[in-house]
Amino acid sequence: MKGQQCQRLLWCANKHLLPKPSLSDQHKFNQGHDFEVYVYHLFPNAVNLSNLRGIENINKTKEAIKQKKTIFEAGVQFQDLFIRADVFEPDKDGWNLYEIKSTTKVKPQHFPDLAFQKYVLEKAGLKINKCFVLFLNKDYIKKEQINPKELITKEDVTEQVALVPNIEENANKYLEIIKAEDEPPMKISANCNKPYPCSLKEHCWGTLPTNNVLHLTNWRQYWTFFHQGIIDIKDIPKETELKPKDEVIRNAVLKCQIVMSKEKIKDFMNTLQYPLYHFDFETFDTAVPIYDKSRPYQKIPFQYSLHIQHEDGKLEHFEYLADGSEDPRIKLLEQLKNEIKGTGSVIVFNKSFEIMVLTKLAEDFPKHKAWIQDVLGRIIDLAFPFQNFYYYCPSQKGRYSIKKVLPAITGKGYDNLEINNGAEASVQYFNSHIKEKLPDKGLREHLLKYCCLDTEGMVWIVDELKKLIG
Repeated sequence: MKGQQCQRLLWCANKHLLPKPSLSDQHKFNQGHDFEVYVYHLFPNAVNLSNLRGIENINKTKEAIKQKKTIFEAGVQFQDLFIRADVFEPDKDGWNLYEIKSTTKVKPQHFPDLAFQKYVLEKAGLKINKCFVLFLNKDYIKKEQINPKELITKEDVTEQVALVPNIEENANKYLEIIKAEDEPPMKISANCNKPYPCSLKEHCWGTLPTNNVLHLTNWRQYWTFFHQGIIDIKDIPKETELKPKDEVIRNAVLKCQIVMSKEKIKDFMNTLQYPLYHFDFETFDTAVPIYDKSRPYQKIPFQYSLHIQHEDGKLEHFEYLADGSEDPRIKLLEQLKNEIKGTGSVIVFNKSFEIMVLTKLAEDFPKHKAWIQDVLGRIIDLAFPFQNFYYYCPSQKGRYSIKKVLPAITGKGYDNLEINNGAEASVQYFNSHIKEKLPDKGLREHLLKYCCLDTEGMVWIVDELKKLIG
């Protein structure tokens, strides 16, 4: 699968040269393992070979195949090709092959994965009748004990797997890459982000000019430029017509200055109604829900920061950080309900996230629905003027997240914080408070400082926008 994405990625993985997985990536891997535990309940008589490696796994697989037993992590080798099947199940005159995926739907990248497994198994003399993907039921709601039969969805993908081309050809090509002494050349393309962000992307893209065409918003156009050898924004021919947002980016780069529309910023600012409730959630999610009234990968809010900015300049700050002893949503809601009152705009940055979390809270805790609906109706997205490029600084590099906007417009940022991004905050909280149940006072302080800066930063941004329009 690495070879399908990038030959250099495959070569570096085989040589153990890939960067260490991030905390966020490791959390995702762990979710897959946690999901597997529940899949195993569907096959109670299976032989579990997941703790065996190499020749021992292969030999034990042969024994179980002779006995016509269902096998977890069946290892089969044909010449230089080796696979481990998540679930291998006897069926009439052949076998069924299952791939366990901790996703909420079947994805295109699942088919070549299964197709390679099927190819090796058939070359080894085993008849494959059906191919299945086992994945999470996105509509499953936890009620007391997890019910594996309701949690897990099975989909027959035999036909899709049969359509995957060039399995043998690719297998031979990838073997040659693995055995090669020299590293394959760097190849930057759309594959750097699909089906997953490549772990080498930061290194490869770091070789590009500071203001490169991949910062543009029109991805079809910027890949056309890139493949034509036009890499730096300043090298785009002057006569080339760009989308309005990309024209702003080009102008800012060529002039080495901020580009803005004071009139449009003023129109946006006129939509704000004081007091301003600057608000931000931090959440975690798990593949298998751990709280009643929650679903697979539902964003569970465990923390928030709230800065209330009054028209006379007065500023109040409130915050919440769960202790990990119980479902954090109930206490969080009860406290927040006492702090966001009356009238005034609720300011968030990238509103889709907060709207999604609040909407789910209204579904799961209907007694708070009326208050949540009121808050939803008052939300203003502070990302809006930046998303629409009413203000753009070249240092944003085509992006409009608060991590890019805050230093661009205020000169302040997140670099000096111990925890400086939401993904890390989420996993740090989950590991310490939920998984290990060993919350550390220092860590809690770092979590509070990070979330606080998200909302204090929004206050600063609003103040700067007010200055810009006079």
